[in-house]
Amino acid sequence: MSTLIPIAEDARSKATLEVARKAAKSQATVLITGETGVGKEILARYIHTHSAFNTGPFVSVNCAALPDNMVEAILFGYEKGAFTSAINSYIGKFEEAQNGTLLLDEISEIPLTSQAKLLRALQEREIERLGGKKVINVHIRIIAASNRDLHQQVTQGLFRKDLYYRLNVIPIHCLALKDRPNDIIPLAEYFIVHHAKQLARSVPYLTDFAKEKLLSAYWPGNIRELENVIQRTLIMTDGDSIDVDDIHLGDERVEMTNAIATPNNLYQFSSKLEAHEANIIMEVLQETEGCRTSAARKLRISPRTLRYKISKLKSIGFVVP
Repeated sequence: MSTLIPIAEDARSKATLEVARKAAKSQATVLITGETGVGKEILARYIHTHSAFNTGPFVSVNCAALPDNMVEAILFGYEKGAFTSAINSYIGKFEEAQNGTLLLDEISEIPLTSQAKLLRALQEREIERLGGKKVINVHIRIIAASNRDLHQQVTQGLFRKDLYYRLNVIPIHCLALKDRPNDIIPLAEYFIVHHAKQLARSVPYLTDFAKEKLLSAYWPGNIRELENVIQRTLIMTDGDSIDVDDIHLGDERVEMTNAIATPNNLYQFSSKLEAHEANIIMEVLQETEGCRTSAARKLRISPRTLRYKISKLKSIGFVVP
C-alpha cells in the first residue's frame, strides 16, 4: 500500500490509532493482528515514527518468505564459514535494526524449531550469529504482526505459548475494511491523488454514485484491494470524474475465481511468469478442493510457501478456494 500515514476517519479506526499512539511511548513489544491487507505494516511504521526509536531504522522482515533452513541465519546473521555457502559474514535483521524497530511480519510462519532462539533474543535482547561466539546486545523495538489467530495456533501446538505471551504485551487488532466503512472514501480519495500523480494526470473526483458503489463492496482484499481498484480505474479512465460505471468489481472477481490471469489484469503481476504461476496455483487448489496440504504436494512446494503465495493472491483480490 502506498500510504505511510494511517487514515482513520472511522471511530473504530481512531480508537485503534489511539492505542498505537500510547504503545509508541513505551518500549514494550506490540502484536498487531488482522486480515491480509488491512494495514498492519502501516500501523507498525506509525508506532516506530512516534517512538523513542524513530531516529533508528525501521526494518521489516516477512517471516513467511524465509526458507525454513535460513530463518535463524537471516534473523541473527552468520559468520564466514558457518555453513557451506557462507563465504562472507552477514549482518542479520536484528543487528540491522539496531537502535530502531524490527517488524516481524507473519510471525506465525516462524518454524517451531526456530521459535526458542527467537524467544531468547526477545527476552535477553542479545543474539549470537550462526558460527559465532560473540554475544551481541541489541537495542531495538520489536513489533510482530500476524493475519492468523496466534492463540489458536498455540492451542493447536503450532506456536510456542511462552513466545506468544512474550509478543502479546500490547495487542492491537486492525479491523477489516468492511468493518470501518467511514475509512473507505478517505482511503479511495488518497489513492486517487497518489496514483494520479504517478500517472501524471489530473485528479478526478468521485461522484456520489461511485462512492455508494465503493461503500457497498465487500472488500475481501481490504485496503490493498481498494488501492488496486482505484489504480485500475485511473488507468482505464481519463475524465475529470469517476462514476459508478468506471469502477469494476464483480467482473474481475469472477475472472479471479476462475483462476484466469488475462491480458486485462496482468498489470497486477510483476511479470507474465508470475501470472502463469498464479493460474497454476489456483487450478491445483480447485483440483484438490482447497486442501492446502494436497495442493502443496502436487506443486512440489512446502505448505508454508503455498500459504505465502496464497496470501499474495488474496491481497490482490483473488477468491481462493
